[in-house]
Amino acid sequence: MTEVTPQTLIQRALVVEDQPATREWLRGVLDGAFPGIDIVEAGTLGRGREFIEQQPVDLALIDLDLPDGSGISLIQELNLSAPATRTVVATIYDDDEHVFPALRAGATGYLLKEQPQDVLMAMLRRIVSGEPPLSPAIARRVLRFFAPSGPTAPPEHLSPREEEVLQLIAKGY
Repeated sequence: MTEVTPQTLIQRALVVEDQPATREWLRGVLDGAFPGIDIVEAGTLGRGREFIEQQPVDLALIDLDLPDGSGISLIQELNLSAPATRTVVATIYDDDEHVFPALRAGATGYLLKEQPQDVLMAMLRRIVSGEPPLSPAIARRVLRFFAPSGPTAPPEHLSPREEEVLQLIAKGY
């Protein structure tokens, strides 16, 4: 029986990033997380689409701000055409205008590039066990978004007389 390791589950990855130095840095993150992984790189959405059409990938690290559009469109396309591909945003943006549209488009993770390489590697390794790679700032933002806005008082029940008065007021009395 073959042992299942992160390397056997994530064998091919795509990095879509327009900055060459950052693209190389992300390549290092993937190499460290999954030694021996086959990595293809694209500097634009168009090139990313070409690579995906040629051969599917297990993991895609996608920047949001690209010269020919938003990485969100590529996330949507991958979510429809290759739902098994894990799409992870790798960006500098940690605001609601970027986070929630990317997650709605189907991103399975959201990482901030400001984090140390070893932290990103650890987060990516955990993706094979089903843990979404989320930078702590993003996880806090998502939790805050869904948190109740304040203490909610239990609903008050009106007495029969109070209901009668409200009905009369509604009728104009």
